[in-house]
Amino acid sequence: MWSSCPVKFTTNPKQTPMMQKKGSVPDFTEPWHLSDAVLVVEEKKFHFHKGTLSMWSPVFERIFSSDFKEKFASEIPLPGKDASEIKELLLVIYPTSKPIGETNCYFLLPLAREYQMDQLTERCEKYLLQREKTPHQAIDFLVLANEFNMEDLCKQCVEIAKHMSITEVRRHEKYAMIAPEEGRQLAERRVELLENKMQSSEQRVNSVKKEVKDVCEWGLKEMGRVLYQKKSPEGRRIPRALSDCLKLIEETASESVEVAVMIQLVQHRLRSIYEPMYS
Repeated sequence: MWSSCPVKFTTNPKQTPMMQKKGSVPDFTEPWHLSDAVLVVEEKKFHFHKGTLSMWSPVFERIFSSDFKEKFASEIPLPGKDASEIKELLLVIYPTSKPIGETNCYFLLPLAREYQMDQLTERCEKYLLQREKTPHQAIDFLVLANEFNMEDLCKQCVEIAKHMSITEVRRHEKYAMIAPEEGRQLAERRVELLENKMQSSEQRVNSVKKEVKDVCEWGLKEMGRVLYQKKSPEGRRIPRALSDCLKLIEETASESVEVAVMIQLVQHRLRSIYEPMYS
């Protein structure tokens, strides 16, 4: 028979790992919530979970699962690393999920590349995609995007930087650092932009020419009708076709100096419109 007496567990608070409180940010300076390893950086210790770091980094996964000496080591040194940057890295990948921003993005990218943390690179890229950029700044980010293989950021930067002239791009301090492929894409998008602008300009010019042409033709028709009414007050058939109006105007111009001058002005205006259109 099982005893009905309640079982009591006794623990030593000094030996119990610290539990993570809801909504709190990990400190990593002490053992906490089943942490099972320690990173040593600049003589500072960061307690972490091998499983968490392995999920983010294939590099650490190999270290913890292969015949590396660190597999069974309780402390793993990271020589040459900055302690504040490693702590920031841990804060970002742990469930607290500290956001990527201007203060940590640029040093997290090299760490993500070194430890093959593709998800972290994607998060950095997502932040950079949302960041506002001038065309001049887009060149800086284009170089950065190529360095860390962020394809979406490359495309975005090319689209923004295409609004710079070739001269402006050449004067940029990072012009020599633009990769050949991105340089080719930038040149192509710049040419396409200029072609579209030229087509748009031609369309606007043609639209204005057509409007002026229509106004001139309307004026000639009105002039022909007025002259016809003066010549034939009782006439019933007012000319409507432009050719009929022109014929009447030419006949009247031979008899009136004022009409002749008006005709010359209109002809000059029409000639400046039609000749470029059909030359």
